[in-house]
Formats: sequence, structure tokens, C-alpha cells
Amino acid sequence: MLESEIPGILVAMPSLDKTYFEKTIILLCEFNTEGAFGLIMNRPSSTNVKELLSPELNCKKALNIPLLIGGPVEPDSFWTIHSSDFSIEDTTNISQNINLSSAKHILSSLEDGKTVQSYQFGIGYSGWAPGQLDHEIKEESWWLGPLDESILIDMKYELRWEKTMENLGFDLLTTTFSKTGMV
Repeated sequence: MLESEIPGILVAMPSLDKTYFEKTIILLCEFNTEGAFGLIMNRPSSTNVKELLSPELNCKKALNIPLLIGGPVEPDSFWTIHSSDFSIEDTTNISQNINLSSAKHILSSLEDGKTVQSYQFGIGYSGWAPGQLDHEIKEESWWLGPLDESILIDMKYELRWEKTMENLGFDLLTTTFSKTGMV
């Protein structure tokens, strides 16, 4: 693992079919000797964000978007991946155009009439203990690719995994996936 690879996109390989992470794209935010942290960016729930909010919130109309399931860890955490035009003290800069904030901060700002160019709300996250993700990458369960902000921000959820695989050079119709042990 190289620090230059983070942030990156963690792509579930076909060996993870029929698991929690089947065909997921994860925005890998941290990956170091202490472990790894990321957010699944292509698993929308059947719940819209506005359904979670109090009826008197002024910006509910703008939040008629699906709530993402970011992973199995801490399902009560409520976060927002958003454009870099919004930032407060607690905001984490992920890349040049992507920030991570607590959802309550974005909601307060939207209610106050501020605009945020783009945002996606989610709950939960994906986490790995020290060395765990390194091991899973070596087992060829995951592919760590470069961050493609347009896939995470602009593309429909259901197209993100296939497009990322295509960008990495995999033709899903002709590529045979088998563990080689060569990683």
C-alpha cells in the first residue's frame, strides 16, 4: 500500500459475489498501519434522506435522494460526501473536489439557505483492522484503483461498479476472474 493511492477506489472483485460487499465501490478514505476506513458509494437504500428528517426542516424537498449504506460498521453514523464548496472546521478533505462531513452540518447549512453543489448522504462505514485490508487485497478480493471523482459524484449508483471495472481494464463479458496469487 502506498500513501499516494489514498484516497482511492476500492473495487470488490467477483470473488466477493454473494457476500455483503458484492459489486461494491468503496471510497477508501484512510489506509495505513492502523487499518482502513471507507464508504460504499453504490449501495442506495430504499429510504430517501427526507424520510429521516423532522417535518419542519425547510430543505426536505432537496433531500429526495436515496440514503447510501456505507458499510456494516456503526450503522447509526450519518455522514455526507459532498463537493468542496462546503467546508467547516469538522470537515475532512478527501480529495480536491470531495469532502466528508457529518450530515447534521450539511443539513443545518441547507436549512439556512446555503447551497452545496453536490452531496450524498449515508449511514455506516466499512472498516478493516491493521493488516486486514492488505491481506484481502493480496487474496485478490479487492482491487485498489485511482480515485475517479466523476464516478462517485456524477454517475448513477447502479453503473458505478461496472464503469470502474471498465476503467481498470476489465471487460466483464470476456474477462475470466481467477485467483492467481500474483498480487
